[in-house]
Amino acid sequence: MKKLLIVSSLVVLLSGCQESAENNGQSEDAKTETEELEVKAPKVEIIADEHVNKNEEVSIVAKVYYGGNLVDDAEVTFEIKSETKESEKIDAEFIDDGQYKISYQFKEDGLYDVTAHTNVKSYHTMPTKTIQVGEGTSKESTHHENTSNENHDHADEHHQSTVNITTEELREFTVNSEEELRTIINKNDTPFTDAKVRFEIWKEGNDHHHFIDANESSSKGTYLSKFTFEEVGAYHIIVHVEKAEVHDHVEIVADVK
Repeated sequence: MKKLLIVSSLVVLLSGCQESAENNGQSEDAKTETEELEVKAPKVEIIADEHVNKNEEVSIVAKVYYGGNLVDDAEVTFEIKSETKESEKIDAEFIDDGQYKISYQFKEDGLYDVTAHTNVKSYHTMPTKTIQVGEGTSKESTHHENTSNENHDHADEHHQSTVNITTEELREFTVNSEEELRTIINKNDTPFTDAKVRFEIWKEGNDHHHFIDANESSSKGTYLSKFTFEEVGAYHIIVHVEKAEVHDHVEIVADVK
């Protein structure tokens, strides 16, 4: 009888150890899967002189990262525009080490916005760098004069955009509550329908970016999604809009309490 009890106890003990090991293995697998699913934010650095001469051939380079790694299979198109001319788009050529380059000659003096439209994996990002050609108002001076107005106006309207992106309802949120993200997009006072709209969200000081696709509601030109903010503080929100030749965005800072 004692032998039977001892054998039974050993069977129970071994079964418990096996179950614990399986649970630990499942936990590790789940942890690994979660880490693999974690969103990595694409980042693009535009490398170019901020002040160049007219008719001088200059190099403009986009250096592309994804999750901290250099990307060799991105698609990069530079868009160059000034206040007086229509924008011009040029496909960049891959060089090496995540760098994509064009050579360009600015034909007139003035301020030019150079945007690197970049597709990385399933994400689109479009940083912009301002270049001064010849003599004129520098970027720093222009920024200083307009900072006060931009802090108020830029959050509600992307004034140099091809579309008007309103963000009035993206200013304040409650922590640990599923919040509605809403933006209304118009072009020439007409609802901008059937666009691809995505919210890019990250907490200030944190490199982890969330990308949330929005769906158009029954109200034309209104795009909605849901998101839960897990910490209080300041969050950056970029609304990306894409449709045909339109690739636009606006960035605001929201307060989460």
